[in-house]
Amino acid sequence: MKELTEKQKRVIEYIRQFHAANGMMPTVREIATNFNLSIGSIQQHLRALLSKGFLVKRGSLSRGIDFPNRKSFTPVAVLGSVHAGTFLEQIEDSSSDYIYISTDITRNRKCFALKVKGDSMEPSGIVDGDTVVIVKGEEPTSGDIVVALVNDESAVKIFFKEGDEILLKSSNPKYPTLSSNSYKIDVIGKLIYLVREYKG
Repeated sequence: MKELTEKQKRVIEYIRQFHAANGMMPTVREIATNFNLSIGSIQQHLRALLSKGFLVKRGSLSRGIDFPNRKSFTPVAVLGSVHAGTFLEQIEDSSSDYIYISTDITRNRKCFALKVKGDSMEPSGIVDGDTVVIVKGEEPTSGDIVVALVNDESAVKIFFKEGDEILLKSSNPKYPTLSSNSYKIDVIGKLIYLVREYKG
C-alpha cells in the first residue's frame, strides 16, 4: 500500500473513531464538517484513500465507505422512531440513514432499524436513544420483544399470545399490558439486535 499524507492519516483516524463511537461510517458531509473543509476537498481525500487501498466503497449509500478486509456488514435502514412508553406516532419511513450490522446477525433477512423513545423497556436493557434492529416476516413467540402498531401507532413491547389473544407487555411495571381484545394490534417484526451510542 502507498503511504498516506498527514491529512489522509487524520481523515482515516477520524473515520475509525467515528465508527467505533457510532457503529456506522460517517458521511462525506460529517467528515467535511469535522475538518472544516469543503465536501469536494474531502471527496478528494477519500478517493486517494480508496486508490491506496485504505478504504473500499460498498454501493452508493451515503455511508458506503468501509475498511477493507473487515467482517462483512449489511446496511440496515433507520426508518424513524418507535415508542417504548406511550405510543405517539406511526413509524416514519424516512430511509435517510443507515447502520451497519454483521451479516452473521442479519443473515439475509429483511431488517430495518428504529430509534427508541421512552422508558417502558428499560428493565429489559432497552433505553431511550437506543437503536433497535427489527427483522420482518418471522412469527414471534411468547417472550420475544417486538415492534407493533397499536391502533396504528408504534410501540416496542414484549409479545405474548394466549389462545387468539395477543398481549403486549412493558418490562417497566408502570405501563399497562395491551390486549388485542381492546386494541388493534399489528406485529411488524421482532427485535434481533440493539445499538447504543456511547455518551461520555
